[in-house]
Amino acid sequence: MIVNRRDLLKYLAISSAAAALPGQLFAAPAAKTLRVGLSTYPSHFRPWINVGYAGQLVSALINRNLVTYDAKGQLVGELAESWKRENDLTWAFVLKDVKFSNGQPVTSADVKWTLEKIAAEGSGAYMRDPVTHVASIEIVDDRNFKLVTKEPDVTIPSVMAYPFLAIIAAGSTDSQEQGIGAGPFTIVSAEKGVGISLTASEHYFKEGLPSFKDVQITPYADENLRVAALTAGDVDLIDYVPWSAMDTIEKDANLKLDAMASGAFMYLSFNGSGVFKDPKLRQAVAFGIRREEIVNTMFYGRGAPLAGVPRPSVSPYYNKELANYWSYDPAKAKALLKEAGYENGLEVSLLATSQYTMHSGIAVLVQSHLAEIGIKVNLTMPDWATRVTMGNRGVGDFAVQGIGIDTLDPDAAATVIDPSLTQTFLRSRNFEVPGLTDLLQRGRQEGDEAKRIALYAEVDKLVCDNTSFCGLAYRATGFARAKSVSNLELLPDQMSPFSATLFDKLALA
Repeated sequence: MIVNRRDLLKYLAISSAAAALPGQLFAAPAAKTLRVGLSTYPSHFRPWINVGYAGQLVSALINRNLVTYDAKGQLVGELAESWKRENDLTWAFVLKDVKFSNGQPVTSADVKWTLEKIAAEGSGAYMRDPVTHVASIEIVDDRNFKLVTKEPDVTIPSVMAYPFLAIIAAGSTDSQEQGIGAGPFTIVSAEKGVGISLTASEHYFKEGLPSFKDVQITPYADENLRVAALTAGDVDLIDYVPWSAMDTIEKDANLKLDAMASGAFMYLSFNGSGVFKDPKLRQAVAFGIRREEIVNTMFYGRGAPLAGVPRPSVSPYYNKELANYWSYDPAKAKALLKEAGYENGLEVSLLATSQYTMHSGIAVLVQSHLAEIGIKVNLTMPDWATRVTMGNRGVGDFAVQGIGIDTLDPDAAATVIDPSLTQTFLRSRNFEVPGLTDLLQRGRQEGDEAKRIALYAEVDKLVCDNTSFCGLAYRATGFARAKSVSNLELLPDQMSPFSATLFDKLALA
């Protein structure tokens, strides 16, 4: 059975109606205030813990990393002035002469404290695993420090650019959950589900930035209300532009759409505590999905099928054959079910969310596709914050996910393909792929690009054969803004959802 868009959207309209929030909840803003319509209210402001793109957008406004990417995809210093590899195990960093938002200097001690907090057992930090590759942090003086790794690691600079690896003032999370960052803004007030008020930091280290004083953020859980708020002039900028609205926004003379066609992507993660411990069943799912239908139905053609490990097509690590590994093959899917002992089918639970159409709609399509090969899928679709909590607790046999690759280094895909890493709602769990962790480690250690290409080709083949990750579709990433907002830049390709790190350059007419 093929689900058409009209029936699907009718279903989604019913399931998402309860999630809608009222429109503009703030009083009329003063001049030089950027008004943001955000796709959801972040479940918390704790640094280092990935709570989705909406949370990352807020984090990017109040925090800074040691290193970041520019709009051309080049690594550039943020809090770090420079870095160099002294030997196979040692990276030396020099900090800029910069301050946190409270006026306190950013020092090597703050970096050491931050990285140790992230690496601590049970921290819940998204980047805990890469940071645990650091054996020691040696403070030379206030602005010079060295990272000594346990094994050679060529990815250290790109790791320091990951979202949710912001440097926070030592000890500041003891008194406020977000701590004290070095970003362009600070939080003035926040009311859960209502809004967040920010004001410009007096100590931001980029001269002349930000160019406006305040930011008012209003959550609009319903994507249609979010677009309507922008069209009506209630907000100046929105994230997560729904694909159904992109054409209309592009044609509106008062608005501007900033989109990246090869942005984030959708995929399935698996929980190996149940039937999906068997790789044959994971593969059956991967071969039983019509990815072109997902692209056309959910993303209005603004995307592409993802049938392998996510690699930009312009990357030297892109392998055309492996990129299309999971082409639609229902006969193969049924044969795999039979080999696994489920010739008469099986019943599983799929975790998604009702808050984002792309998640709930894909869940409905996956349910329909898998029913055709003998897998009955029961859907669980709470609001986003609840879905994150349930995902972190390991609820469900498998889950609909959406993310972008955090850096352009090929090792960045490890965060979604290696189930042996610290458990998070964003990746598979409770099973291992023999040899995968070792291959990824060798890839991080190898400085010769030709050898790295060969290693990551082995990684991708192992992931596809074992289906520790099931790609579904690339989707266009879009921000929309009033014409009065200028200087918006996007990070390239799959990093584009994290473009809020460049919002310090925004200007208001």
